[in-house]
This record gives sequence, C-alpha cells and structure tokens, in this order.
Amino acid sequence: MNGGEWGIYIVLYFWLAAMGGGAFLVSLLGKNSSTQRLGAWMAFLGVVVGALLLIVDLGQPLRFWHLLASFKPISVMWLGSAVLALDGLALFLLLLLKEWPRWLVWTAAILTLLVVGYTGVLLMATAKPFWAASPLMPWLFLASAYTTGAALLALFGEGRAHQIALWMGLIEGILLLLHLIWTYPAAARAVRALLTGELAWAFWGFVLFGLLVPLFLEARRQSPVLAAVLVLLGGLLLRYFIVYAGQIGYVI
Repeated sequence: MNGGEWGIYIVLYFWLAAMGGGAFLVSLLGKNSSTQRLGAWMAFLGVVVGALLLIVDLGQPLRFWHLLASFKPISVMWLGSAVLALDGLALFLLLLLKEWPRWLVWTAAILTLLVVGYTGVLLMATAKPFWAASPLMPWLFLASAYTTGAALLALFGEGRAHQIALWMGLIEGILLLLHLIWTYPAAARAVRALLTGELAWAFWGFVLFGLLVPLFLEARRQSPVLAAVLVLLGGLLLRYFIVYAGQIGYVI
C-alpha cells in the first residue's frame, strides 16, 4: 500500500480476499469434498487477484517483492504480505492434491483465517481513530468474510450456505453498530460522514441492500440467488465506506 490515500484497489483487495477466504472457511464446516475444493479455488483466486491489486496499488511491482524479502517480523505490513504468500502456497498445494492431508487443511485454514482477519488489524495499526478506536475491526472483517464467502458458495448451489450468510450478516451488522458507537467520541466526523455525509450512500446502501433486503427475502423464502448477490454487494460497500471513512479528518 502506498503512502497516499488508500483507494479502490485496496477496497477490492479487501473484498476479494475476504470473499474467497470466507468461502473456503465456510466450505470446511461441511464434509462435502467437492464444496471444499470449490472453496479452495475461490480462496486461491482471491489471494492471487488480491496480490495483483496490491502490486498495482504500490505502483512498482518490485516493491512487493522487496517488502517480502525485507524480513521485518515486527511490521504489520510485512507479516500480512508473508501470510498472504504462505496462504496462496498452501491453497495451491491443496488444489494439486486429490487427497488432502489433514495437517495441510489445518495449515491452509489457519493462514486463510489470518488473511481475512489481518486486514482489520492492518487498519487498526495505522492508529487513525475510525479504524483504531475500537478493537472490533478485525472481528467485523472476519464476520463479513464468512458472510460474503457463504453467499458466494450459495451462488454455486450450496444450499445451507445462504443461511450461514444471513446469520453471519446479522452478527456483522451488530459488530458494525457497536464499532460506530465505540468510535464516535474519537472519530465523530467519520461517523457523521457515514450517517448523513458524503459516504451515506455506501453506508445506507449496505444496510438496505446488504442486510435488510436479503433478510426479507430469506424470511419470505424468495429469490435466494438475488439475496446472495446483494450480500456480496453489501460486502463491497462495507469495505468501501470503512476504507474511505478512516481517511476523513477527525478534527471536530
């Protein structure tokens, strides 16, 4: 990530890595090997495309490799990049094998869990009030990863996945509400931008289309495909307004 404003490439990286990683983690909740392999493919593609987006955001491709080679284990940025690379390797090995060794599945699952939660940790490490004033950001990103990952699996016909998406969506909404309440004293300008300001379209779009409409469709047992698509859109909107709100000045 460059030293300037974090923009759409970072938003898309957060979204794709979480969506693919969440699909893999959700697939491991069941015992269907074909679903698990599908989830592994989704996670691997999320890692690969996400890494490409990071490279584009850095502006110079060699900077990404320099970051990995610098070996700075106390750096959140280095740790995240290293975990991303190791996760991609573990997922690639899974996809090469017909039979999955248990240790490799656990390794890939733990690394994937770290990847989808790390994005929240990275934001907190910047010490910008909207991102860092509450400890909930990694948990919010983790819940959203499960929500969008389950929705992605639901689009491929995994029946139980849409129920997981909606229940995790409720948890995601609660965590977001608590985060806004917690951070308001330190980041009032950013919170107001979400509720009534320049980012209100993304915030209320998430609430309406990413949460309320899918819940309504589920209650009516209608249009599961539409509900899943809306959940995915909601995941994108969530990351959009979180990334941009955190960069709004906080002088009240």
